[in-house]
Amino acid sequence: MDVLVSGMLVVDILAEVPTHFKKGEKHEIPKIIIQGGAPAGNAACFIAQWGIKTGFVGYKANNTLSKIANQELERYNVNTKLMLNKTHFQPAIAVVEVDENNGERTVFYSLQGYSPLSVKDINEDWIKEKKLLLVDGYDIQGNIELLKLANKYNIPSVLDIETGNINDLKQMIKLGSHIILPLEGAKHITQLNKPQDCLMALSSLTDGQIVVTDGAHGCWAWQHGNVIHQPAFPTTVVDTTGCGDAFHAAYAIALLEKKTLIDRLQFASAYAAIIAQHFGGRSYFPSAEEVENVIQKNTTLC
Repeated sequence: MDVLVSGMLVVDILAEVPTHFKKGEKHEIPKIIIQGGAPAGNAACFIAQWGIKTGFVGYKANNTLSKIANQELERYNVNTKLMLNKTHFQPAIAVVEVDENNGERTVFYSLQGYSPLSVKDINEDWIKEKKLLLVDGYDIQGNIELLKLANKYNIPSVLDIETGNINDLKQMIKLGSHIILPLEGAKHITQLNKPQDCLMALSSLTDGQIVVTDGAHGCWAWQHGNVIHQPAFPTTVVDTTGCGDAFHAAYAIALLEKKTLIDRLQFASAYAAIIAQHFGGRSYFPSAEEVENVIQKNTTLC
């Protein structure tokens, strides 16, 4: 494995819900699917489908949800050999309501039966000789330990963090080498509002690269005291599920391909724009040609 991914394991039930319906009655809907989900899980699949050897670490058990989650990873060539057996464990489950008009998703989730990766179960050999570590901000303590090991072995890391205990998030930011978070998460940590102000404050916490994303408004990065803004590429939005996960995965791919920061932002933005055109977070995997075509048609970096 070249890339190790760690984070919450989730099974998604996605349904396109009509604007108007009668509560208490049965309704046939045009789209409903079951997929693996969650930031880290989706990112692992995107990276693996690009042709990069990718492994996922976490827990598994002999129950329906766990089997679905593991098979969904394996379906997209993610190595699950590091998944550890844990009695009574089951993945989180999310019901994702997708608005038929604009593709916006609302998520209802349950953590019943879920156990985050424990520090005591982490094996240092997982990290050695890897080319990249990608972690989310949910399995906090286990992922902090993995980040410490990545630093020990000089392995770059990509962080996908959103919300949680501010002190824990700041520790992850300090340890990470490429920290990508949504604007709402940046506001939560810094107590500031503007992307530029959030970037400056977050950059003071780490030597790593900070990137702040905001959906259709694009993303911002802090480089050598300057703010870079990458507008979102125009797209036809069917479902926003997995777009953020796709951005992180594509950024990681571009990093492994030694692209510059500006090229990484363009690549990740284009990749995410393509994912938005499809229903479900793991329903489509863009080719290099498709991503490059989006970039070439929309070279609007400013």
